Amino acid sequence: MSESQVSVVIVTYNSESVIGDCVRPLSRQDGIELIVLDNASADRTLAVLAEEAPDAVVVRNEENVGFARGVNRAALHAQGRAILLLNPDARISPRDVLALAGIFDESPEVGIVAPTLSQPAGRLQIREGGRRPNLVSVFNHFSGLSRLSHRHPRFEGLYLLHTHDFATRELDWVSGACMMIRKQTWDELGGLTERWFMYAEDLEFCLRTRQHGMRIIMSAEQTGTHVVGGSTGPSTSKKPNPAWVINLYDLYKWKMARNRVQSVAWKASVAAGLLSRSVAFYMKSLGAPERSGLWRSESHRFLWYTRSLLGQSSRIDEVAT
Repeated sequence: MSESQVSVVIVTYNSESVIGDCVRPLSRQDGIELIVLDNASADRTLAVLAEEAPDAVVVRNEENVGFARGVNRAALHAQGRAILLLNPDARISPRDVLALAGIFDESPEVGIVAPTLSQPAGRLQIREGGRRPNLVSVFNHFSGLSRLSHRHPRFEGLYLLHTHDFATRELDWVSGACMMIRKQTWDELGGLTERWFMYAEDLEFCLRTRQHGMRIIMSAEQTGTHVVGGSTGPSTSKKPNPAWVINLYDLYKWKMARNRVQSVAWKASVAAGLLSRSVAFYMKSLGAPERSGLWRSESHRFLWYTRSLLGQSSRIDEVAT
């Protein structure tokens, strides 16, 4: 990518607590342009941006239009030969940004690359990428069979696991928290779907990229961090947001399910897995009184995800493509 820039696209919403650490390393770096779209933040997000990244192109929305619409609007300003989608709660060095972009020069068949992300909190045991969300991959993941994937790839699930050795490899999807896209691929596919306000649009774009004949790579040589959940701003709701699993189910019905039987089976597999996690956390709360509050909170969270998913219709409204 020696001839042109990488356009780093960030969408913010009440992100003052995280945006500074995100943009500071990337500001005023040769070969990198920063484009930030703000979804009508009510905090000091814009002030922090002005302090930490005065060179950034800032696009202001008058209302919160969500992630996909925000990204698509911001990407209209991109001048680089690659677009890096970056969450405000994600971190990556400028060296790794340019190294990721170099993969496009070396491998013209690659349409998307991503670093290997870690979660500082250490709670998640999954990598932010994996296999397409079909019946097999969700069953492997939610049943626990994916723990055997180091023995045979047939057991790989929706997410790869941190517990297994990892090398640079081709995947079906990577997370939009830190995902670099060849600009030509972005233009040919027309950007992210705006079907959802937030969640699943990155996975859907990856599926289209694969259908377009391009490869998706997660690199073990380039790394970043992601404070999962830090991009959405503070929430006033006491209930966890189930949009990730609702939209994932909608994606499956829209793009992959061939009949209602498959739709019901997918929902049942995922709901059973979520419910089993709720029960497991509840049992932990009984055995560890000093942390019972934490484990019961986790139990309630997964129970809410289960109920939210089961409340969705299994009807297939569109023919899978």
